[in-house]
Amino acid sequence: MQSHRVIDWVYRGMQLLYAATTVYIFLFGRQETFGSLLWGSVSAALFFACPAAERLFRLKLGRPLAVAVQGFIYLAFCLGTALSWYFRFPWYDNFIHLLSGILFSLIGLCFYARITGEGDRRHRPLLQGSYALFFSAFIAVVWECWEFFCFIALGNDAQQHLTTGVFDTMEDLIACMLGSALLLLDYCCYLRRGRSPLMALVAAFDRANNYPGAAA
Repeated sequence: MQSHRVIDWVYRGMQLLYAATTVYIFLFGRQETFGSLLWGSVSAALFFACPAAERLFRLKLGRPLAVAVQGFIYLAFCLGTALSWYFRFPWYDNFIHLLSGILFSLIGLCFYARITGEGDRRHRPLLQGSYALFFSAFIAVVWECWEFFCFIALGNDAQQHLTTGVFDTMEDLIACMLGSALLLLDYCCYLRRGRSPLMALVAAFDRANNYPGAAA
């Protein structure tokens, strides 16, 4: 019960931080007014990403996974894109893609349960692990397509096409795959010991949606 309260406080604190950062983006995010309005508006919209996903797919993320998703959006979009951390810190892009590999592999496992209606993570582990890996790889490709679109439409050169386009894109995809590999290692620990740090987020998702076989 105490851990649930801690997670709730973390989630509420994250929401306050996100809201404050969004206001800052509106006011000071970019030098030009259009940039501040654009990225501030997108940031405000992404604030509702978790409840929108729950309504769209008719599921419950569970508070731990919601914290992870909202935290990733904050790091990747608010800090990375809107406040230009991708350009200020050379290592930040690879760091975010590493996190994306972990997060989207977790979400892949959750989608597997959503599709099959099964929460037993020991059942067909090879299939579940493969689904998580390929789901993460698919998201990585979609992400790169989105960055390319932003470059064409808005001139936001996140892929550094003007300098190292192909090299940067491959770094991003490889970082994402390394993140997926870390999640699969955590999944293997879960299969062996019955618990692991990252799979706790998936277990909370299973319990929130009452899938048969969900870990207690």
